Amino acid sequence: MKKGIVLIFVLNCFLVLDLVAQEPVFKARPLTKAAFIPAYPVKVGWDHTTALVFPAKVLSVDRGHGKILAKVEEKAPNLLLLKTGKRQFVTTNLHVVTADARLYHLKVSYSEALAESSINMFGQAELSHKALVLKDDVVDAEMLMGFGQQVLEAKGFLSRSSNQHSIKVKLEGVFQAEGLLFFKLAIKNKSPLAFVPDELEFVVKDKKQAKHASVREHFLEPAWLDWEAEKEINGHEAKKLIVAFPRFTISDKKYFQVLVREKNGDRDLSLNIRAKDIQKVRNLTNVQTKQP
Repeated sequence: MKKGIVLIFVLNCFLVLDLVAQEPVFKARPLTKAAFIPAYPVKVGWDHTTALVFPAKVLSVDRGHGKILAKVEEKAPNLLLLKTGKRQFVTTNLHVVTADARLYHLKVSYSEALAESSINMFGQAELSHKALVLKDDVVDAEMLMGFGQQVLEAKGFLSRSSNQHSIKVKLEGVFQAEGLLFFKLAIKNKSPLAFVPDELEFVVKDKKQAKHASVREHFLEPAWLDWEAEKEINGHEAKKLIVAFPRFTISDKKYFQVLVREKNGDRDLSLNIRAKDIQKVRNLTNVQTKQP
């Protein structure tokens, strides 16, 4: 009896295998050469900077790993500066998205030489991939000025801060109006030496990840930026800074970093703003103002 059951089971298995063998086999078509975006070779060094000039402002930079240091020049947002944080790193890739809806794919390797350290990407613009959809928001300057004044007069309700070089950077509040996010920042100089802000940089970054994970950085350009008064901050003095962006959100795996670089100095400041800080946003029409 048992032998009969085993025989029937074996016959059924052969029948199933025969039916499977009769099914047509579909194979995925390989990608054609035309589908690949070409990678432009770029070399970066330890003691020199590689400058890439793009036809349009840089919106996003994705680095293959954290050994590549990338910075968008504030006064020339179409200029991307590259350096390395480590000598002799493994060759990696870099993806750059620009405001004219183009994607640039770069192959980055290490070099001690200064050759080709300044590259004009205009010549590569027509060869770059232009299949991206970007949204261009138009903001009325007069409306922004009015909102900025309201934010300046609004009571603070957040206390996210950092202290560096005897200077404190604090996020006092996040407000929203007409599809815009307004960040109210305070910089208090607790040192006797004046602090003169030069470059400002706003970046959405990934939090620390695995060793070989891709490092994602997205540079944000403010729709409005205004200091309470002259931006020079004398010793033992504090100044307010209002910055507005088209409304955005970040996940808990990312943070929004504000960088303030000192003019003719090395006292650079940074403040990391978390997702839950932004989620505490208040409608600008409902906020209370400080009493004189």
